[in-house]
Amino acid sequence: MTEHTPETASDAIALAALESSGAGWWRILDPRTAWWSPGMYALFGLRPEDGMPTIEELYRLYHPDDSNLAARSLMRMFNTDEPITLRYRAVLPSGEVRQHLSWGRREQPDVEGRRWLVGMVMDVTDHVDDETLIDGERAFRFVADHTSDMVVRMRVGAGLTYVSPASRTVLGYSPSEMIGKAPADLVAPEDVVRIRGLLADRIRRGETVSTDGYEYRGIHKDGHQVWLEANPRLVINGAGEMTEIVDVVRDITARKQAEAELHAARIEAEAASRAKSEFLANMSHELRTPLTSILGFSRLIGAGGGLSEGDKGYLDLIRSAGETLLTVVNDILDFSKLEAGALTLDPEPFSIAALGEGATALLREQADHKGLELTCEVADDVRLTGDVTRLRQVLLNLLSNAVKFTDAGAVRLVLSAEDDGDGSAVLVASVTDTGCGLDPAQIEQMFDRFTQADGSVSRKFGGTGLGLAISRRLMDIMGGKIGASSDGATGSTFWFRVPLTLAADAVAQPSEAPGGGLDRPLRVLLAEDNPANRTLVAALLGAMDVALDMVDNGEDAVRAVSTTAYDLILMDMQMPVMDGPAATRAIRALGDDTPVVALTANVLPEQIEQCRAAGMQGHVAKPIDPRALMAALSDYARPAQEKAAAA
Repeated sequence: MTEHTPETASDAIALAALESSGAGWWRILDPRTAWWSPGMYALFGLRPEDGMPTIEELYRLYHPDDSNLAARSLMRMFNTDEPITLRYRAVLPSGEVRQHLSWGRREQPDVEGRRWLVGMVMDVTDHVDDETLIDGERAFRFVADHTSDMVVRMRVGAGLTYVSPASRTVLGYSPSEMIGKAPADLVAPEDVVRIRGLLADRIRRGETVSTDGYEYRGIHKDGHQVWLEANPRLVINGAGEMTEIVDVVRDITARKQAEAELHAARIEAEAASRAKSEFLANMSHELRTPLTSILGFSRLIGAGGGLSEGDKGYLDLIRSAGETLLTVVNDILDFSKLEAGALTLDPEPFSIAALGEGATALLREQADHKGLELTCEVADDVRLTGDVTRLRQVLLNLLSNAVKFTDAGAVRLVLSAEDDGDGSAVLVASVTDTGCGLDPAQIEQMFDRFTQADGSVSRKFGGTGLGLAISRRLMDIMGGKIGASSDGATGSTFWFRVPLTLAADAVAQPSEAPGGGLDRPLRVLLAEDNPANRTLVAALLGAMDVALDMVDNGEDAVRAVSTTAYDLILMDMQMPVMDGPAATRAIRALGDDTPVVALTANVLPEQIEQCRAAGMQGHVAKPIDPRALMAALSDYARPAQEKAAAA
């Protein structure tokens, strides 16, 4: 600041009077023009010959807790004619802290129209009650000394000036051992730069208090690292400089260890889940591959005729055993998906009559074989919107159980839709049989996993005990309910109710019966590495107007597509040389858009998604259902001549 001297004799007399009382006198015109009496230099421990301190140097002379108050008081004097009194602490260059009382006001304009601030400062350290001086400090120390967190104060250039007794627990040091240390000496080197950056950002924003703390590693007295959490309060002077930090430091090592253990446990659980998924996928694939031949060829042989009654019976046993094993595999996969929460619904419009007739048709042969009457009754055929695949799965489970446990009589399926208004309806289904019935006390537990009516059931009829548990979980996902009733002697009734929405065309239209063949000749490429499966597909398509080419790996499939126009490609997923997804991507890279349908034992949702991501249009699961294969030929085949014309 520019120094300005007193201008009149009266100024000099007033100055002498103030000096004799030990007070200092000051005058300020603006932040760059001011004057101090010799007493002011003495009050702040400075020498007059060194000149007046700059405004930044002046703020550093105030105690960090008082610098902002002093700056605000000075600014107020420029905007009011009222006198302002302020008590603050000054920190002398020697480090001694003194209590000052300051009085100041704005004068009337001088002859040049300037308005000066004039004031005086007195050292009142010896005149202030000691209790008054230390009340605040005493309260601070009381709280700091009785908390389990470590409370510290750090002054820039002086290091730590206060450390609470909790330092022994947190870092192993006594407070006296930490006084004067630089905080950075107690912080892991790899965290020092980061913390300095965080503090610099707060200083730049003028943010003395923040809701966001930070975590770092401190160095314990014995050398090991401990995790600490801090959220310091910054003391910034009027010059915008940080002069002190007050911090409460908490030991979070135990929490960090718990987080690390939780993270490790999560990693381990995820690894176990992946291992389980991989095991299930491999199990499913390895079981489905031979089942494809067992079920496929047994169907072909049975349809061919020429067998004796005894041979037909043996063949039925082979097919029944294969279908039972396939049911077990499907139940395990479905339950695993439900347990993992990985099953999602895929709603679509459907006819309740078609749902019921389709489900009963699948069990017609089994019922006829036992001499049972299997019927489906639909009050009014309407179209609803819901996951028809999962609804069919529940119906098939109830119907197959009814057929399995009924030796004579009938199995009756009844479907209806109760209109709830506002475009919603409740699908109501019941399956009633004339079997041996259920013990009413055991009905509820039958919906638990791996549970059957009693141990003799599994010995006599087989099964995993998962079917009803899966059905209940599916109903839960769809917001429905499932249950059963029985008198224990004359059969049972299993039922479910599930809320759905009416389809846009709620009244079902008469449906055409599915055709028994193709409407045109097709040229199809089959990529399949298993010789038995190639033979089976050739046999299934042999009676149709299909020209079938076969290769045993993906690379040969790409080569065949590059030279021949096909209506459809049936692609296995797992093959040597080049797998199905890679082959499909290579075919698409050629600019060829021939429809590709996965014909595979890979049936998990993520595997089906992998097919679609590679550019396939459809998916037919192994063991091959001839109806699903026919549907794929009808739905996806594109005339080869159309492809050739497009080229």
